[in-house]
Amino acid sequence: MAYGGGGVELKLARLMVERLGATRSRVEAAVDAAARSGRPFVQVAVETQLVEEDAVADLAARELATVVVELDLGELDDDSVGLVPSEVARRHLFVPLASDPSGESIRVVFADPFDPGAVEAARAATGLGIQPLVATVSGLLSALDRAYGTAPEEDTRVLKTREIAAESTQRVPGSHAAIDPTTSPLHRLQDEATIEQRIEAILLALIDKGVLTRAEYFEALRRLLGRRP
Repeated sequence: MAYGGGGVELKLARLMVERLGATRSRVEAAVDAAARSGRPFVQVAVETQLVEEDAVADLAARELATVVVELDLGELDDDSVGLVPSEVARRHLFVPLASDPSGESIRVVFADPFDPGAVEAARAATGLGIQPLVATVSGLLSALDRAYGTAPEEDTRVLKTREIAAESTQRVPGSHAAIDPTTSPLHRLQDEATIEQRIEAILLALIDKGVLTRAEYFEALRRLLGRRP
């Protein structure tokens, strides 16, 4: 069954049913509501409590073998943000993070990296290839407000990540346990690191877990730096 309209399947909707145990009827209702309102499906799914936003962000990142970025823990790059008009970024729920040193691509953080409309909007606005990363809906809305200014009140309908009790957050099977933010040494390390450093640390963890090989990592790193083998 295709979850979507106009012949375009919403991959994230299908994954919610297959991987997170969401009911088909509720997913279909959220798809319809998103289509009627012109808002992203993932935002509607979170706001109607169809899924927990942490769980869907984890799921998307695992499917893409990428990372979930905590956007509230670092500064955004003004030059990258300036490539995308506010209304485009808000409509599709994404924010540019940083350009590739080669100047050929850009890392972009999405709430739904499987949404072809969002990816194409990012590509069209920046004129660059897109390297997708993932963030929660609330994390992206907060980052968009910091990047472009506070949105009108009617557009700020979202629960905050830290207001969700940890025990109520549905996690993808096999995902890592949450780190206790009250563990001060780890918390200080995280605060001291830049977004880029935290991404690199997560990539190294993926390598250690066997999700990526070191050869794949260094090949990707060479591409990012624009160096030939």
